[in-house]
Amino acid sequence: MSDGQGQGMRLAGAVTQGSGVVNEDGMGHIAGPEGLVAAWVLDGVTGINDRPAIAAGSEAAWLVARVHERLAALAAQDLDLAQILARLVDGLIADWTAATRDLDIPAGHDPPAACLLLAKRHADGWKVLRLGDSCLLVRQGTGDHLAMKASPNTAFDQWLTREATKRRAAGQHDVKTLLADFRPQIAAGRRKRNQPGGYSVVEADRAALRLAEVIDLGWPQAMLLCTDGFYRAVDHYGLYDDDDLVRACAEPDGVDKVLAQLRAAEAADPHCLAHPRFKPADDATAVMLVSA
Repeated sequence: MSDGQGQGMRLAGAVTQGSGVVNEDGMGHIAGPEGLVAAWVLDGVTGINDRPAIAAGSEAAWLVARVHERLAALAAQDLDLAQILARLVDGLIADWTAATRDLDIPAGHDPPAACLLLAKRHADGWKVLRLGDSCLLVRQGTGDHLAMKASPNTAFDQWLTREATKRRAAGQHDVKTLLADFRPQIAAGRRKRNQPGGYSVVEADRAALRLAEVIDLGWPQAMLLCTDGFYRAVDHYGLYDDDDLVRACAEPDGVDKVLAQLRAAEAADPHCLAHPRFKPADDATAVMLVSA
């Protein structure tokens, strides 16, 4: 296989699937004459409000749809990632303002947000914009691997999983009840988003520009963009390690096969006892790119 130097990339596979009635994930890609120009995955942050402020039902799904629409236009332009993010956020502010102009938003309302991975080809190679905890796994032509999967919010997520596991051991299995029980702690954690010492997400606020990461990849051989729900195949169920996941997803129908294995693992442990986690199942999305 080529080392990918200066070459384009092609789409090897893409999948997105909700874990419930509404899929709050999203994905997209843009192709040009020389191959892929950009690709992205989105993971809407689970809502904790008593009721949504807008008629869309799921504010997370609403935001993901707006981000997707705007990226479909912005990512094709000759802009760097910082410029794309700035224009995206300004557009989201306009979208949210228009959607809520005549509404009475209650005090303490948790606004919609999403995690984002956006990979874009530039003249000097591929670069990735990362906000939130979605996972980037890369194989370079040298054989080296890069994994971006940690988040400053990981420690809180681990605490939440431990506390939920205690409740389940005592017989409390309803995830909506657990979400309500832990709402004060979750809300406190969300006040740290896009703040110094906190964690990054995309939202309709220019604070989203503060903590975004940009990763310079050069010309990789393979690149997997996935939400944390898809990455459960590694960190929750141990079906793969990082390198094996990249190899599996690069195979024909690879992302679909991994997703099927993931859903089977979730279904086999409905009460989250063998594999502790807060949500029994999660929306899962992956986009796999390989050198053309």
